[in-house]
Amino acid sequence: GANVVLDCPFNSVQGCGILDAYSTSQITSDSSAPISPGSVVKSTLYAGNSGGGMQLNYVTPQAYREMYVGLMWRTNSQFQGRQVGNKTFFVRGPQNNNVFLFNNAALNNGTGLMIFSHNSANLNNSHTCALDIGLACYPNVGPGVLNVGVWTKLEAYIKASTTNTSRDGIVRWWVNGVPAGNYTNMNVASLGLNEWVWSETWDGTVNPVPSVDWSHFIDHLHISAPGGSSTDQPPGPPQTPTLRSVITP
Repeated sequence: GANVVLDCPFNSVQGCGILDAYSTSQITSDSSAPISPGSVVKSTLYAGNSGGGMQLNYVTPQAYREMYVGLMWRTNSQFQGRQVGNKTFFVRGPQNNNVFLFNNAALNNGTGLMIFSHNSANLNNSHTCALDIGLACYPNVGPGVLNVGVWTKLEAYIKASTTNTSRDGIVRWWVNGVPAGNYTNMNVASLGLNEWVWSETWDGTVNPVPSVDWSHFIDHLHISAPGGSSTDQPPGPPQTPTLRSVITP
């Protein structure tokens, strides 16, 4: 019953109504791309640099109680990764900064888990997730393992909790169609969901500084949501994503 909000083959960024916040994205061809091989969007942190990457923002005209996001993603095979969470994409709303991460690639020979973090100090999911106030939700129904250099289908679904304190929100994610995380008692996004953000732009200094280029590629982006707004107030402007370090205990 969901309606398509966005279906972007990345022939261009602007053509899909996406804001390229730092004008650092590149449209390139990739014959290995599984859905739209004519063009993909690419982001690169260049060797020797301690910051970089791209930020893409897509803001919906209304906030939704539920949102689904699907995309194809890979890194380059030389990707080394931070020793803590490597951000990929946000599915967020007012006062809620939900993000999915490629965690600990540098520590596991090019593999890492796809995990979820809400990164919002006013929420507390310590009853169900790990670290601090529940900032790290690990795969709990499947492996959720990502590998560098390999095209991977990433899917995520979030349903907003009823209030700021209720624990009836839902967060689910899949890797290549296989369920990885399923949390049905979350305190999340009570004001609704109105923004998708790609932002692997690293907070602070990348450590270690890359000795080779690190690149991300996205082939196609699909966003859908049921009709109806979660709030009478229009969404605000795009926020700048931030994320505290999410470290495997």
